[in-house]
Amino acid sequence: MYPRAIRRYDARMRLKTFLVATGLLVSSQAAAQSIVPAPGEAGFDAALAAKVDDHDRVLHEIMAAPLGWGLEAFVPAANRGIIDAYVASGQRDFEAQSGQHIYSVLRAYGEHGDLGMFGGTSAAGDAFRYAHLRDSGAPAAEVDRARDDLLAAMQGMHWYTQVTGVPGVMSRGIRRKGPQSGAPALPGMLPATLPLFDSSGNPQPVDKEPTWREDNSGELPFLIWLDDTSKDQVDGYIFALGAAYDAVAGDSTIPTAAIDTLVEDARAIGLKLTEKVSVGASEADLVLTDADGRPTSFHDMSAEELIPGLVVQTAGNPFNAVMALGAMRTLFHITGDERIGRFYYDELIAARGYMDLAEAEWAITYMGTNTNYSNINMGFVAIYGILRYETDPTIAAQARRVLENQLYAPGEDREARGLKQSLFDVIYAGFGAMGTSGPGQTAVSDALETLEDYPGAPHWNDAVENCDPMELTALSCTAIDGSTIAVSPLLGWNDIRVAVDPLPMAIRPPSNFEWRSDPHRVNGGGGDRLNPAGGFWAAYWLGRLLQSTNDGMDNVSPNGRPAPPPGMGGAGGAAGAAGQSSTGGAPSGGAPGTGGSTGGAGGATATGGDSGGCGCRLAGGEGPSPHPYWALMLAAVAARRRRQRS
Repeated sequence: MYPRAIRRYDARMRLKTFLVATGLLVSSQAAAQSIVPAPGEAGFDAALAAKVDDHDRVLHEIMAAPLGWGLEAFVPAANRGIIDAYVASGQRDFEAQSGQHIYSVLRAYGEHGDLGMFGGTSAAGDAFRYAHLRDSGAPAAEVDRARDDLLAAMQGMHWYTQVTGVPGVMSRGIRRKGPQSGAPALPGMLPATLPLFDSSGNPQPVDKEPTWREDNSGELPFLIWLDDTSKDQVDGYIFALGAAYDAVAGDSTIPTAAIDTLVEDARAIGLKLTEKVSVGASEADLVLTDADGRPTSFHDMSAEELIPGLVVQTAGNPFNAVMALGAMRTLFHITGDERIGRFYYDELIAARGYMDLAEAEWAITYMGTNTNYSNINMGFVAIYGILRYETDPTIAAQARRVLENQLYAPGEDREARGLKQSLFDVIYAGFGAMGTSGPGQTAVSDALETLEDYPGAPHWNDAVENCDPMELTALSCTAIDGSTIAVSPLLGWNDIRVAVDPLPMAIRPPSNFEWRSDPHRVNGGGGDRLNPAGGFWAAYWLGRLLQSTNDGMDNVSPNGRPAPPPGMGGAGGAAGAAGQSSTGGAPSGGAPGTGGSTGGAGGATATGGDSGGCGCRLAGGEGPSPHPYWALMLAAVAARRRRQRS
């Protein structure tokens, strides 16, 4: 039924089956425990668990206070001791411990405009935690608190798309206009907003860019939202939707309305992505559109769209192939909607060969010292949706080959293997064909080392200088722990100075999202930011949720859905079944902008210091236009294909 996907079974999977059957390899169920050991399991690290609890209180008492998920905070120097004392106290209620509401202590909140990836990853961690604690028999009070945090995140995630007023359209970020009842004023200044259309009904601004808007739903007057979302934000948001659904499906303690709302949001997003939309002089599906009907600046999730606005006939963008497959498989997992399932199986896998493309060429995303690790993070976040939810054994085996041979260990300079980036290591150990045996065990050790050395809460953004200017010139320096760092003569992404080898977590400069940052960076940090540690949170709890086995298929979701029965057709079938126009109803003049994202009306600003995924970060960040990166990637594709023909 899927001619491209079933050409062959994975020989390693068959060998492993033989070894288990003959007793030469111990069954994966014989000594199952979490990848990150839980209480009562061998190797449980009480000090790490205590550090996680400290970050839990910062995340949920400080960062999530306005929206229920996401955000980072900025703290005046005079108030830093208040945060320190709160964390050191071990108490959970910030106001009860400090005598002040958190809004009175902060200078501002940040990352409203990158909420999809930053907040989505943190919210996925909430889902992993709840599922693990509930299913492992944790104390009722811990389970109840985890449930409350997840429900708050789910409500905020619903606002993220509800506020746009158009089913299936996602914001780039949301922000409260005022505090909750009884709370003091929110810290920071609100940006100005601009209506979606001018008096003549034309979308504004003329050139598409992130712009703050008033609530467009008529139901959320306390929120404003930022439009012009990008695929990195959608990647993280769908990751969170899938993790949340996977945690609450069939759970009688979760309000049915909360689950139904999540499912309907996912259905609307999935069906929207199957629509054909005008992109320049061409048409494409898998296009992110805004409430004004236009494609967003960095809208492309189709492998036929090589860079935003350049659509070709044959799938040629392996990065987008993984983005699309992960998103659509996750949305099918949530909804069970046959139209979404048929689009994923019949169209993307069978007709267009997206998985084949990913298996052949995704590794070109690694570009030596110029690798953008935000893109690597996006790849791991996206492929999780296939690895965790795909139940077809042949497609699942191919996805594991993509993980192993393209994302994790393709033999490329600065690949994920050996970086000691815990999220990547946990996903590899949890879903690789050999699980935590063999190289998977090394990945577990690497993941645990970084988690154990990750900064404790509060995670201040204090400056770290491993190499002074003279040492950088000499390409050798003495790090803050006394070790020697060999500095690369080549600059890293965004022209930062990087080491030859990744730095241990204990001496890395701080980051507001570690897995998006280059682990080779030698200097960085500074300022009054309180880092949220959302990536750390997600990696730890995913490691607690996934089982240590010798077969990555053991970690496929127990809620995994089988492929839908054939019969609805492929291309266009989903849109047609939904009664939608074949063109998606995009208005004239809806071609995407071709320049980099800039600050929208109302002063959209970025507050992080890391480069944006696919170069689609807000104004004020360090991410450039995506075109130089993708031009290099396309050149690499062409070179590889020339080598294959010769």
